[in-house]
Amino acid sequence: MTGRDGLRKGRLNVFSGFMLTKRVTLNQLALLLFSLLCAAAMWTYWNRLTRDVPVSAPESNTLRPKALTDLYPRWYGARELLLYHRDPYGADVSRELQIAFYGRLLDASRPGEPRDQERFAYPLYVVFLLAPFVNMDFHTVRIAFWWLLAAVTIGSAALWQRFFGLSLSWAAFGTLSVMFLGSIGGIQGLSILQLGLLVSFFISAAAVCAISGQLFLAGLFLALSTIKPQLVALPVLWFALWAMSDWRQRRSLLGGFAATLGALIIGSEYLLPGWLWRYPDALRSYADYSGARSLLGVLVRSPLHWLIATLTFVVAAAFWWQSRRQPANCAAFAISLSFALTLTVSIVPTVIGPFNHVLLLPVVFLLIRHWDDLWHANTLTCFAVVMFCACGFLPWLLAFILTLVPTTTEQSWPLYVWLAPLSASLALPFAAFSVLIQMRRLRTYCRQIAESAQ
Repeated sequence: MTGRDGLRKGRLNVFSGFMLTKRVTLNQLALLLFSLLCAAAMWTYWNRLTRDVPVSAPESNTLRPKALTDLYPRWYGARELLLYHRDPYGADVSRELQIAFYGRLLDASRPGEPRDQERFAYPLYVVFLLAPFVNMDFHTVRIAFWWLLAAVTIGSAALWQRFFGLSLSWAAFGTLSVMFLGSIGGIQGLSILQLGLLVSFFISAAAVCAISGQLFLAGLFLALSTIKPQLVALPVLWFALWAMSDWRQRRSLLGGFAATLGALIIGSEYLLPGWLWRYPDALRSYADYSGARSLLGVLVRSPLHWLIATLTFVVAAAFWWQSRRQPANCAAFAISLSFALTLTVSIVPTVIGPFNHVLLLPVVFLLIRHWDDLWHANTLTCFAVVMFCACGFLPWLLAFILTLVPTTTEQSWPLYVWLAPLSASLALPFAAFSVLIQMRRLRTYCRQIAESAQ
């Protein structure tokens, strides 16, 4: 079986006539309507959670930031650098950002003082992506970026569809797009204007370029994705291992990555000489006030989480090593990349927010593509698939309940109930990892790897 055959296997499965067909069916239209209802419930829930539900006692002195979004420090730093030649990492700009968010400078000696210092903590070359917006007022920038990030999220789904060779009808693809935009991660990412959504688009573009043989472009998109280094460290590691395993055929990927990243660094060094040597200090400061914990570290509050993280990385690394010589159109390549993205969400420090769950999109498409293989595998595999689907649907179910049951200010749900959909979503990366564990054991993929090793 060839790699392309492996990716296309399963077209005629339980989803034929429902998901993997270009013909729009009543089932597809019904599912599209259902997804719209789920998205509406989740958006309603999120608006009530962020606007109406108190997160602290009324008498608390906790200082809450203004709703300026995660984009504001990046945009403000880019504007100050490009228009006024000021250092976005400098103390003056950091103080202005704190005043913009909190109305005053933060004082670590005060009880209950926020830890997030709202600094400019991105690599300097992010200003090249934000340059078209620095002459606009931030209100206009917010509107433009909301639509931009919504478009790139749908674009990511379209690119992953192409990567997996799927042929979906407009109703089926619309259902998936609505589900992604109406999930906890999608809504949070759009609400706070998280550049992680743009990074996800760059990674999906790199994957499509790799499967199309345009390796230099794949490296270019990977370099652009390094505007958030913590999100792309593991995917870049996998791509580098894959490229070096067939240096003669794949070296252009690393060439495109090095050339683009070098150009970005040199260009930003021209704008602000010496920034590259000061950037590690900015990263350390960000890690200090953000807690520098991974999602696993938040859920497992003991040194045991380091052991679990190490074991999960070893499992993924072993599969990477077995799959490193596979072509990009092989299922093993897709599983390896999905491992890298899932581990990023699970064990990489500072990657905690549900908005990072957009990196799990390829796992969803893997399930659609290989549903028949998974569903007819062993009981443990079926259980992993069911758990992943349940973890994905549970937040919507809880949001439905919270939005349909009327409450008043005097008789509202307790805070832990309001946070239930958000908390339930945190299990999704670990359910995705369990699915990938089972997928690597499928006979089809093992045979492909064994044949390539001979």
